[in-house]
Amino acid sequence: MTENMQTMLEYQKLDIALRKMNVEYNNHPDKKRLDAARSKFNEVQANLNAGSAESETLAAEIERVYAEFKTTLKTLETLEKEFAAAENDEEKAKFLPRLESLKSRLDSCRNKIASRIDRIKRISAEAVKSLDTRKTVREEFDKTKKKLEEYKDQVKPEREKIEGQMKALGEKIDKDLLERYAKARSEGVAVPIYVAVAGDENSYACGVCGMVLSQTSKSELKSKGICQCETCRRLVYLR
Repeated sequence: MTENMQTMLEYQKLDIALRKMNVEYNNHPDKKRLDAARSKFNEVQANLNAGSAESETLAAEIERVYAEFKTTLKTLETLEKEFAAAENDEEKAKFLPRLESLKSRLDSCRNKIASRIDRIKRISAEAVKSLDTRKTVREEFDKTKKKLEEYKDQVKPEREKIEGQMKALGEKIDKDLLERYAKARSEGVAVPIYVAVAGDENSYACGVCGMVLSQTSKSELKSKGICQCETCRRLVYLR
């Protein structure tokens, strides 16, 4: 094994330790509680926003229907005067269909306005409950966030130490080795990414998944000292 590869393996070991810290952070009970509180807060806020938007729409509808109501009422009052001025029953009978139609339209407007007012009242009641819930969730969020920040402060020195060591090692590692490592990581190859070859020259295999390397991979391993396992995609190196 070359000194360069040894340095790369030290870098990989630190990277695995850092990733473990990230997993521990994401699995921390307070992190999960914080995520749940954030999700709940956003849900409640979305409901409040939706209720507000619906109330605005309903208010606009009430205004439109009320305008229709006033116009209809004015028309009805005028027609009732004409009805009262009619000289006989035959003339009055001609007004009846229109009078009934206008009265029916007024009733429809009243019903529409009443239904929309009732809906606004329900939205308002729901909003009051949502505001209380949002306050409670926000308090829980702030409390949990503070605890999680305390945890982050506890592990921060160790994290910074690892990151510093990785940076220093990264400056010493061959660029190609480091780039292949970064590329494999970005493609989701499981760690460890650089693994020692297993078996002898006649039966080289990946040191982690155990699958025998293809003839092409064996040739590359012998000539370049590194090849990629065709099964798990890890980078296999000669010891």
